[in-house]
Amino acid sequence: MNSKIFKHSGCYRETSYPFISGDTFRAMADHVYDETTLITDWSKKVQQISDGDIVFLKTDYLCDFFSLFTSISGRFILVTHNGDSSAPGRFKIFLWSDKLLGWFASNPDFEHPKLYPIPIGLANTYVSHGNMTIFMDALRKDVKPGANRNILVYINFSIGTNLMERSRALSNFRKFTGNRLAKLRTPFYQYLDDLGNSRFVLSPPGNGLDCHRTWEALLMGAIPIVLSSTLNSLFSGTPTIIVSTWGQVTEASLRAINNSLLTTHIPAVLLAQYWHAQFLSVRQSLQSSSVIDR
Repeated sequence: MNSKIFKHSGCYRETSYPFISGDTFRAMADHVYDETTLITDWSKKVQQISDGDIVFLKTDYLCDFFSLFTSISGRFILVTHNGDSSAPGRFKIFLWSDKLLGWFASNPDFEHPKLYPIPIGLANTYVSHGNMTIFMDALRKDVKPGANRNILVYINFSIGTNLMERSRALSNFRKFTGNRLAKLRTPFYQYLDDLGNSRFVLSPPGNGLDCHRTWEALLMGAIPIVLSSTLNSLFSGTPTIIVSTWGQVTEASLRAINNSLLTTHIPAVLLAQYWHAQFLSVRQSLQSSSVIDR
């Protein structure tokens, strides 16, 4: 565990270090506001936020937090995660406040110079599909070279979480030869093995804009196929295929993609160290402005 990154200011929970998850981001914060803290205590807690502090907020509690915004005196960095809801939603007006140095949000629904999308990343470790022992074992044993992967497109999702979009995706891709349409409730170790044996992984949005599947696929060396969204900037430096409609992708176009894109290199965007550096960069902007103010 890297003590230079993690503060563990809230109720302690294991992280997915060196990779990102909601709880990895949570552990980097100076202040945590989520289901482990009493909302009735927040009015006092927010007064402890100082200049440059990192504040982690479970996305479900946006309304509760911003109702106390006037009580905050420090200029801070906000991180919202651990929920399917989008942000900032109706709270985007706070992006124009000098008090908010930057807002790092999962599932962003708006674009602004101070709003930075962050990945949903891996599932938290307290759920079965966030088991880091299984994950690290799969990274060691199940990631195959591109030329040795037998599955063209791996399809493993529940249609019910986004019936319209996921039905469209399934309709376009299920007819390709060499696919694997997985059974629901595939054991996690088998799921990771399948990812490591796949060239492409179909990842339509579900309850939220982002999916764990997208980032799991990248870690296992596969190429996720996603819809264009406010998350696009996160995929810079990754082999992700971004499309406007599912119909843009044909079996022939996928087979024409060189296996060299299938790599065991882990993109920086999946690493805790990378995001810690991004937070420090925004904090540096406060120090720079303080010098100017003088």
